Amino acid sequence: MPIQTASSECDAMELRCVIVDDSPEFPVVARRLLERAGIAVVAVASTVAEGLDRARALQPDVTLVDIDLDGESGFDLARRLALATDLPSTNVILVSAQTPADLVDLVAVSPVLGFLAKSDLSGAAVRDLVADRAHGHGCRHEALVFSTLEELIAGTVPFVRRGLAAGEPVLAVLREAAWAPLREALDGDARRLDFVDAVEWHRGPQRTAEAYRRYVRNHLAQGASRVRIIGQVTWPTASAVAVAEWKRFEAKLSVDLASVPVSFICAYDARELPDDIVADARRTHPLLRCGEGARPSACFTEPGAFVRDLERRTPELARTRGGRITCARAV
Repeated sequence: MPIQTASSECDAMELRCVIVDDSPEFPVVARRLLERAGIAVVAVASTVAEGLDRARALQPDVTLVDIDLDGESGFDLARRLALATDLPSTNVILVSAQTPADLVDLVAVSPVLGFLAKSDLSGAAVRDLVADRAHGHGCRHEALVFSTLEELIAGTVPFVRRGLAAGEPVLAVLREAAWAPLREALDGDARRLDFVDAVEWHRGPQRTAEAYRRYVRNHLAQGASRVRIIGQVTWPTASAVAVAEWKRFEAKLSVDLASVPVSFICAYDARELPDDIVADARRTHPLLRCGEGARPSACFTEPGAFVRDLERRTPELARTRGGRITCARAV
């Protein structure tokens, strides 16, 4: 099944946007990309003063600000928007033609929603950043069902780049076959990821839970504001109970990490996984990644209800340990 690209099915939120950019070309391109995804561009400005006036007058949900405004600073506008008491709901996203690596430190100390390279701009990318703010400091748990490596790369590269642009550590727990194409797609940014072999990492739910807990805890202790993880479970084939244990692990993840600032993409290879595993991925993940963005899963089931149903279908599961994946900063 081909993965969906950003479309009306992925765009549940209605957003209004102001673009602040001094070039004549970029606002035209940006408007087309955003409005295609259902984000209304309500005004365009080219200076700090104009941007502040448009934002105050129109109260947009998002203000897209170029970092270099012909001698003026987009960072300055971001600070002024953040300090404006009459703009309580404005989210500022900085954009630039520069590479994210050059701007990580400046973005990290700026009161903005995030950063997007102009080449990576899309409606889905903007919606993802807004959704991250809506999740606050909590867990964001997505499933990505793919049928080709190209679909896997298309769904993960924007997620990785947004994390790197914000200075967030990114862990890729993938089959080795995916390492080379992901590295190629990320180019020089690939060296900033932690790559781990999925077969070695996923040696049972309990060990995997502890490995994730340790990785997240260590990076939060070092000052990370959020951690990003791409995980590809190596699903067992010989034991129905072992499969059920992994399904329970996925169902509990959103609950056990609810207050932890971590974003997960759990990758499911539809070419090799049984239909029941793929179907239950949509039940255990609140969000489904579609192209560059994510949408709520219509099939998502409250984790407690899912586990009770799972134990009813697999009675032996009730006798195994469920485990808890607590990764709070204090741990």
